[in-house]
Amino acid sequence: MVKQVFKLILAIALVSQSMAQFFGGGGFLPSGGIGGMGGYKYGPAWGSLSSSYDGRRLGPVEVGGGAHFKLPNDGFAGARASVQPGVGGTSSLYGKVNIFDTPTHRLDVQGHHDRFLNRDLKPVGPAINEIGANYKHVGGATAHIGASKVGGGPIQGSLGASVPLVSTPQGGINLGVKGIAGEGMKPQGQIGVEGEFRF
Repeated sequence: MVKQVFKLILAIALVSQSMAQFFGGGGFLPSGGIGGMGGYKYGPAWGSLSSSYDGRRLGPVEVGGGAHFKLPNDGFAGARASVQPGVGGTSSLYGKVNIFDTPTHRLDVQGHHDRFLNRDLKPVGPAINEIGANYKHVGGATAHIGASKVGGGPIQGSLGASVPLVSTPQGGINLGVKGIAGEGMKPQGQIGVEGEFRF
């Protein structure tokens, strides 16, 4: 079953020279109701409010907010939360840091920490943590290694690499390898050749 949603985007208004702005949007729901959201952004911080109306009653109200900071060399750090008052929600801390960036090599490390929140906005349930490193060579080779952990559960790790076999301005063929392993699980991996050409 295909659901079509028509959206009406509201204009973004800049307020003063401080680059504060209001934003928002709305749409018609497949059931015949309407939904919408609005928010305010000032510098790295933002907040939003959204809800819907199905013609009989107001749907759940969701409040969101956070801050996103840019760091050197395309790095970033931030936090965000999304909550339904009286119900609960989610919160996240995240970031990416460039370790080194030369004309030949680049290495970035990134991670995030997620929590569920109860109706009193206190963390509940297991924390979800992920960290990873991404390497890129000017010749097109890439590599990734990462690890994730949910609460007191086992750590699961992944790795991957890709090396260009053929490279042209229209595309190329890469040799790739991927693997995944964790406590209590049998390591799994795959190797393959992938190509992409544009005409």
